Amino acid sequence: MKRKLDDIDRRLIGRLQQNARTPIAALAREVGLSRSAVQERLFRLENSDVIHSYTVTLGNESRPLLLAEVMIQVEPQKAAGVVRELQKIMCCLRCLAISGEYDLIAEVATDTAEQLDTIIDQIGALPGIKRTASSIILSTKFDRR
Repeated sequence: MKRKLDDIDRRLIGRLQQNARTPIAALAREVGLSRSAVQERLFRLENSDVIHSYTVTLGNESRPLLLAEVMIQVEPQKAAGVVRELQKIMCCLRCLAISGEYDLIAEVATDTAEQLDTIIDQIGALPGIKRTASSIILSTKFDRR
């Protein structure tokens, strides 16, 4: 059953998205609840898989310089194998299944154009891939993830 979020849940989630290391006491002050009430809410949000994990977000100094989207057209019945191979490429941050002319989008991050070129060639040579098309990300206008 899907958990219905109230305004306090949304405020807690929003604050944790800004900084997942925010102390419980600070969260409690911000939402006007006791520490134990906030802990109980977080426990429920975690157990209902609303909050899946707490993570590290890299600062600009540690992020790769180049980010690209590689559109991938896959041969019929080969998508699962292609996805397994993409998971082995550490520069491939995520893979999305899409509809339309292409079947997958691989998000790739590297520090140099040469590395990016090598990774794109490596992806294109994977068994089961018909065709790729790549675009380098120039800037992020906004990101709500």
